[in-house]
Amino acid sequence: MIDLSVENIAKLHNKCKNQDKDLYNFLKEEYPNISVEDRLKYLSTVLNDFFEEYKFDNEDRYKEEGYSIVKFFPK
Repeated sequence: MIDLSVENIAKLHNKCKNQDKDLYNFLKEEYPNISVEDRLKYLSTVLNDFFEEYKFDNEDRYKEEGYSIVKFFPK
């Protein structure tokens, strides 16, 4: 079961800020055993709350299980 609570999302965001991976790959390392769909739920919730603190290039993407995922890096 995923935890999209305000506290958990803030904790994930703060951990992500202190490393050099994009948000999705950070989440993949944090939660290696969840589905792509659940990881994307975390990604979208973090971005919903902290979008201004991430940078991205719409052309910088990769594919996983049929999804085209934009790389969001902490500023």
